[in-house]
Amino acid sequence: MNRPMLSALLNTKPLLVTAGLSASVLLTGCKSEQNAEQTAPVVRPAFTETVTAQAVADLYFNGVVQSSNRADLSFRISGRLDELLVKQGDKVSKGQVIAKLDSVDAEITLNAAKNELANTYTEYKRALQLYNGKQAISKSQLDEIKLRYQQSESKLEEAQRRVDDTTLRAPFDGIVSRKLVDNYTQIQSNEAIVSIHDLNQLEVVIQVPERIMAQPNGARKVLASSPLFPGKTFDLSVKTFETEPDPTARTYGVTLKFEDTQQVTLLPGMTVRVFSISTEQESGMITVPLSAISPDNLGNQYVWVVDENNTIQRRVIETGSMVGDRVQVTSMLNAGEQIITAGTLGLSEGLEVRPMTTKAAK
Repeated sequence: MNRPMLSALLNTKPLLVTAGLSASVLLTGCKSEQNAEQTAPVVRPAFTETVTAQAVADLYFNGVVQSSNRADLSFRISGRLDELLVKQGDKVSKGQVIAKLDSVDAEITLNAAKNELANTYTEYKRALQLYNGKQAISKSQLDEIKLRYQQSESKLEEAQRRVDDTTLRAPFDGIVSRKLVDNYTQIQSNEAIVSIHDLNQLEVVIQVPERIMAQPNGARKVLASSPLFPGKTFDLSVKTFETEPDPTARTYGVTLKFEDTQQVTLLPGMTVRVFSISTEQESGMITVPLSAISPDNLGNQYVWVVDENNTIQRRVIETGSMVGDRVQVTSMLNAGEQIITAGTLGLSEGLEVRPMTTKAAK
């Protein structure tokens, strides 16, 4: 081998070694970065809420307005509807005629009963004179004539009632909420013709959890509000309440009466929010959003609790009644703890999360 070629080969070896070492370092660095990326913990964002013990005065209940004086009006007898004198939305007064059935047959029967009564009365009067005068008839004959007279009186009363029953009248002042039939249709006895409500006597029914029913009332004022009338509240007073709870929901039905509707048009069927104001300091209850609770395979209910290190643990809880769109928690959860309120699917013990805190709803 000639000298120039040998010199070139000797100069090439250090370059190859250096290039190999550089490549090795680069490859090692890439693998280290990949391993670091693979082992980095996944921090999942989660909507959370700090648990608070809400005062009873802060709780609210949704209810539906209804009239305390309402009725579906119907005829006692069957017949053809000849006149329907009201329409939906009409105001009616007590005793006002609402509808009439065809009364021709009933009036014919009434006139016949009047004639029969007149004849039997004349017969009885004459028989009484004969018996009291010369006793021209026996006591049994007199009693028989008297019985026919009394039967004629009963027939007349029945015929008059039947004529009266062809006219339907309003039992109280109110408004026609629904018209259920049309004119000239055949009506069956006790078939509803119209519905009327008394808008001067409105009430609302709410379902109250047993824990609140068990607490002392203290100095409380119960109010209602409606999104239809922003800024207005309506005074309520307790009218009646159930003393036995619903076996499933464990709630008691409470009926509250509107004291003053403030000249706004509250109608049956409208929804309102009922709440109370208390002048006393009251202990509260813990409630959580329904979305925060999950069931397990054993029939338990649990929530995910976030600790001070932002890792989560599953906590089995005891639940009570629904309060609006939230659920009462009766044990195993304390005020001040943080829970996940949404997106609980796929969570696992010890997972680290990034809390996105929301305020507890009231």
